[in-house]
Amino acid sequence: MEMQVTVFIFIFLPLVSVQGLPFRIDNVRFSKGEMSRPEEQKRERVTSNVTTTLNKILEGYDRHLRPGFNVQRTTVFIDIAVRTMGPIADLTNTYSFNCYFRQTWTDSRLKFNGTASQQLSLSMAMLDKIWKPDTYFWNGARSYIHSITTSNRLVRLHPDGTVLYSSRLTIKGKCAMAMNRYPLDKQACRLVIGSYAFGADELLYDWKVMGTDRGVQMDYEGIADLAQYSMTGFKVFNATNMTRDRNYSALEVRFYFERHFGYFLMNFYVPCTLIVLLCWVAFWTNREATGDRIGMGITSVLTMVLIANDSKSDAPKVNFPTALDIYIWICYTTLLICMVEFTVVHYFTKFNTGDPEIQALEREKMRRIIRRIPKTAVLSTSRRMHEKLRVNGKTTNFSRRDGGRHSMYNRQSSLSIKKRPLTKKHSTSSQSKADEQAMEQFHQDNVGWRLYYWMINNAHKTDPFGLAQNSISAVDRFARIALPIYFVAVVTLYYNFYINTPYHFTFEDETDGRSPRSASLITNN
Repeated sequence: MEMQVTVFIFIFLPLVSVQGLPFRIDNVRFSKGEMSRPEEQKRERVTSNVTTTLNKILEGYDRHLRPGFNVQRTTVFIDIAVRTMGPIADLTNTYSFNCYFRQTWTDSRLKFNGTASQQLSLSMAMLDKIWKPDTYFWNGARSYIHSITTSNRLVRLHPDGTVLYSSRLTIKGKCAMAMNRYPLDKQACRLVIGSYAFGADELLYDWKVMGTDRGVQMDYEGIADLAQYSMTGFKVFNATNMTRDRNYSALEVRFYFERHFGYFLMNFYVPCTLIVLLCWVAFWTNREATGDRIGMGITSVLTMVLIANDSKSDAPKVNFPTALDIYIWICYTTLLICMVEFTVVHYFTKFNTGDPEIQALEREKMRRIIRRIPKTAVLSTSRRMHEKLRVNGKTTNFSRRDGGRHSMYNRQSSLSIKKRPLTKKHSTSSQSKADEQAMEQFHQDNVGWRLYYWMINNAHKTDPFGLAQNSISAVDRFARIALPIYFVAVVTLYYNFYINTPYHFTFEDETDGRSPRSASLITNN
């Protein structure tokens, strides 16, 4: 019995103690998969062979000397797989993209026995023990290697001594943007790759050809989400004579972008055009409504100023006019012409006749004056004045051209009074001069002139003062046709210059002439 109790205690107590422990990850033990003895021995042999091979390779290896030192120059092949593109910053003249950057070179000192399909994946510690090219980006601004969750790099060694060094980079480079056609512009951003210390006689760079791709692969789905641009293609170049203090071998890739125009069309071009069209509405308003016309013109100009200031808020600060600036100034010029037209029409328009209240007051004033004057006296005075005033022997039956206070008064035969003096037939020169002075004084007397006009045309005018209808200015008629034609013509020239003119970048002359055979254009069709 005692024996059974003792056995029970030894079995039960460990179970209770284990169940009483709190659950912690360090209390969990995972069982390892059992490996057969032959497989374990094989793995040990492979590990031993790789370690032996690497140790044998590194014996007497000097990582400070490039392959083929003092014998031949080393060739480094470059290929880039672009994953994402952007952002492209106009204000800082920079662009960036994420890519896999691969370098391949052959180092005969790293050869080892093995088949062509065999390759060794080396650690970063091994990379620090072998020679690698000092590749850098000539126009780089701030590039870095991704290191989450670990350093995104790999090194592979082939039996013939070929080394593949791949890393995931975000490259930020300077881009000399041509902003003279902004926002109708296209940009070409360059990435120049070369050696920092080795000249062209020691280190040669070349693009690695992989099927139809010549050194650069594009993930077009990854670059399709650019905010301001769409990528239209790229070109790759080889250049061996870009010099600073000596000749250096270099590679160049150019990325071509075209700016999205929809934002600028909706926020700048269409509003500016509508403001100009709104100002043209004043050509159909009453010519006497000068205040309304000027107010509409000033409001249009102030709105254009607001749009112009808004267009500069997120645009690069350049010392030359851009395409958007030119269009805004075209609209400014059109509005200025409209303002000048309003002024010209106002100059040839009588004062205050556009106000119905003033018209009513003037009519009432004239009626009171007429009622006070005896009818016989008025008629006799009008006959005497009418007989005195003659032009070349004909009676001057004056009619108003447009009803304005300062309007021109012509004879029915269309002869101007100002061009031909008013004289009395068979009168002396002194009497003629007196008549002219009387006529001038008569013109200055507004009430008397209106009364005279009423008396000699009483049989033909329903409104004795000619104030009921407003005339249409000939300047307005001309502006209604001429100004739209002018604006459409200027905008057409603007479109042909900024859209249809082929693009030419200044650096194309510098590089294309050196290695035209290496250029290739690949677009996403």
